[in-house]
Parts: sequence; C-alpha cells; structure tokens
Amino acid sequence: MPGMNVIQGPDKGKKFDLAIGENIIGRSPDCAIFLSDKTVSRAHANLVARDGKWFLEDQGAANGTFINGVRINQPMVVNRGDQIRCGSTLLVFGGAPADAVPLDVDEDGNIVEAAIVASVPSSQDSVVIPTPEAGSEAIVILRIIYEFIKDVSSILDVDLCLRRTLDKVFEVIKADRGYVMLIDSDGKLHLKASRVTGKETDKRVPISRTIINEVVVKQVGVLSSNAMADKRFTAGKSVHNLSIRSAICVPIMGRDRAIGVIHVDCGVTQQTYSTEQLRVLTAIGYQTGMAIENVRLHQSAIQSERLAAVGETVAILSHHIKNILQALDASTEVVEKALGKDEFDKAKSAWPLVQRSLGRINGLILNMLMYSKHRQPSLGNVNLNSILKECVELITPQADERGVAVLTDLDELPPIPADGDGLHQAFLNLLSNALEAVQDKTGVISLASRFDTMQRMAVISFMDNGPGIPADEKDMIFAPFWSTKGQKGTGLGLAVAKKVIHEHHGIIELETKPGQGTTFTIHLPGMGKAPTETVSTV
Repeated sequence: MPGMNVIQGPDKGKKFDLAIGENIIGRSPDCAIFLSDKTVSRAHANLVARDGKWFLEDQGAANGTFINGVRINQPMVVNRGDQIRCGSTLLVFGGAPADAVPLDVDEDGNIVEAAIVASVPSSQDSVVIPTPEAGSEAIVILRIIYEFIKDVSSILDVDLCLRRTLDKVFEVIKADRGYVMLIDSDGKLHLKASRVTGKETDKRVPISRTIINEVVVKQVGVLSSNAMADKRFTAGKSVHNLSIRSAICVPIMGRDRAIGVIHVDCGVTQQTYSTEQLRVLTAIGYQTGMAIENVRLHQSAIQSERLAAVGETVAILSHHIKNILQALDASTEVVEKALGKDEFDKAKSAWPLVQRSLGRINGLILNMLMYSKHRQPSLGNVNLNSILKECVELITPQADERGVAVLTDLDELPPIPADGDGLHQAFLNLLSNALEAVQDKTGVISLASRFDTMQRMAVISFMDNGPGIPADEKDMIFAPFWSTKGQKGTGLGLAVAKKVIHEHHGIIELETKPGQGTTFTIHLPGMGKAPTETVSTV
C-alpha cells in the first residue's frame, strides 16, 4: 500500500500507511495521518483512492493545502514522489512506508533528507521532454523550453544571455533569489547575473560550496526541500539569516563540462520546489550552456575574420609599405650624407621627405588597425570644429607645397557625444582623399560645418574640385582595399571613415559627377538625437 513520509515539521521522520478509502490529514487524534503541527487544521486535507488513482482534497484548511508548492482548490491527483504541504509540515507521497524518501550524503557523510538529485541530460539529448503521461503539464514545460531556446538563440552577448536566462527562470519558477555564475579559466566562479526580491539587505550569495561542487563535478541538479535543515548548507549563515526553505541548483552545461551554475531559492514558508521544477531548471541550464558555447564560437569566428582581414590588409599593402620604406631610406640617406658634409641646407631640404614618409607609415598603420578592430566609441562631449581645424593644419603643408587651396566655413557647433580620436582619423582620411583627388595649382578643397536644429544633427561637408567618380564605381567607393588612385592609394581611407561614422550611428553621403568634383557629407547625431545607421550615395 502507498504511504506518507513526513520530511519537514514537528513530526519529521514519521511514516504513515494509507488505507483504502479516506485518509484524513489533520491535528485531530482521530485522523488517519495525525500531525502535531499547530499550523495544521484539525481536519486539514483528505487522501482518497478512486478508480485506481489517489486524490488529495483540501478540507477548508485555514493555511491551505499545497502539492509541489501549488495551492489546490479542488481534488487533485497525487503521484508517487509528490510533496504535500499542510501548514509548516511537508510530506512525500510514495510507496510503502519502507520506501525511503530520496536521500543524499553531506560532506561529513551524514544522511540528508529532503534532497532530490536529477541527472543532467546526456550530450545526445537536446532538451528534457516529459513523458507523454505527464499530459498538459508536459506541453507547458515543452513550450517553456522552446520559448527559452527562441529567446537566447539570437543573443550574441554572454552577459545579456545570462540576464535573459534569469528572466526566464523567474518567469517559470517562483523564487525570492536567483543567481547565475560562470566558471573562469582558473576554475573560479564569478557572479554574472542576480535578482533578489523583497527588501533584504544581505546580498551575499547563499549557496553552499558543497552543493556547487556536487553540481559542477557530478554534473547534476540538486533540489533541497528544506535547506535550513540540510547539513550541506550549514556553512552558509545567510541560508539561515534569509530563512531559505527550498533551493534548486543546476549546472550550466557546455559541450563536455559544466561551465557554471544556476541557483534559485525561496524563503516563503508555503513554497516548496518540486522535482518537475528541478527538471525544467536543469533543461534551462543545459540550453543556457549551449547558447553560451554558441556565442563564444560566434565571437571566435568574428575574431578569426578580423585576423583574416588584417592578414589580407598586410598582403595587399605590403608593396605600399615597401615603397614608403624605400623612400624613407633614400631620404634619410640624403640627410645623413648632407649632415656628414655639413651641408645643412641640403639636409633641411630633404627632411620634409623623411617627415612625409613617416606620416604615411603612421597613417597606414592607424587605418589598418582601426579597420580590422571591432570597437565601441569612447564617447565624450566633443567640439567637432576643433577636430576639423587640427586636421586642416595637418594637411596644409602638403597642400601649400602643391598649390592647393583649403577653404573652411565652420559655423558654431554645440558639443556632441562622440569619440574624438575616431572622428579625427575619419576626417583626416576624407581631407587626405580630397587632397589626392585634386590637381596641383588649381585644386580647391572646401570644408564646411553647420548644425541642423530641426534634425538635431551636426552636418560636415568635404568638397573638392577633382575629376569626380564614375557612376559605375560609386558602389565600390567605400569597399576596403579598392582604390581609384593606383599605386598612390591603399583603399582603406574611405572604408575607415565609413566604419567610424557607422560606429557613431551617423550617415555619410556621397555626391559626385565626372568632371565636377566630389562631396562627402556627414551627419552625426547631437544630444538627444535617436541614432540611425545609414550610408548612402547619390
């Protein structure tokens, strides 16, 4: 015959045989299942067998009757292993009284009651799917897992993935506290996401080190129905300070090992976690591990692509670097010989060649690194006109040497949130591109800035009177390593400018007609402006 085991409350350890027919649970001595718990009503609940099944009925108890943490308002079927709470007493419905409550052993070798362990799914299983007999509950659990997989499958950031995981956990499991921790390369756990309800001031993580070791090493999920009495939690004073009644800790599984843990607990007296909730959380931990592994693989692939881009850049630009070094070597040799003969005028005339070669190498390296590296702008309040003036000063000596006029029309601009170093490189590239496009003696470069108050955008224009860009080449103008300048160009200047503007959520527009010059116009969002992400050509 089935039996009932008391695993929590004043009558902990008692075992009751169930009779065919009614089995009243209550505080009255006449009850088949007599409990001395003062929070239990005299006739609290009734276990009755009907048509080969056992049903639990609440008898109007003041504190309610719960199955696996859920309060019942009508007769409910009870299955082997279900936990029944009446007042502060927790009972397990099982086989004959001789059938033991699930047991575990703590770090001192003591038997611990009310601890349930569920194995994590094997590597061949994609999700934990309840048996068909679970009925509608199985469908609900399956829907939860599928929704969670959909939520995290498109996330490409580990921290965001873990926060979403905790959101889903709190959505499906009632908890006072939740923690997600990952294991680093040194084997140490680091808290990555947490949530604490209520007004507790103690924010320490109330997880037993023994429990964590068991979860990580054995790769199993652990449920403790009575954490305060579980000897594995005794090392953590916060467990008792927070009055934790029930806790679940499951592994976050990678492809071949546990890479972290998810822990939830509840201090509400009327709440007790069930084995079904343990299975759901275990499945979430497994899917979280897969999502994290996928994010890391994606990030690794991106890094490989960046390294490949650097390699391609070096291969394509090797001859440019060689030419620059040859010019640098020749010019330094001239300077060295002139100084050796005390011909200072000759050394002075050759020195600009050295400076120009050094400047070309510096610009080449900066563009190469900026294009190949994924970066988030370091935003600060930036005066764009100051950056533009600095860029003009840098190209003026070369422009003067070639007889190219550089005209500026800079209106007053308010500070905007931007990365000054990144914009400096982008503006300098556009000015250098314009300088290389125009003819000696007749070339004109015009630089203008204004602030569009309606759009709340800073607008900067770079205009030249060069030959313009043919219509069939406009679509390629921002492509890396593509250049119309032959040996003079590297094909990175405009690609870097576009990348920097894109990182600022700005717009870069191109207007050009063969024989009529080219204009690049940049729109950068000001304070309070919603960002856009556009690159357009006209």
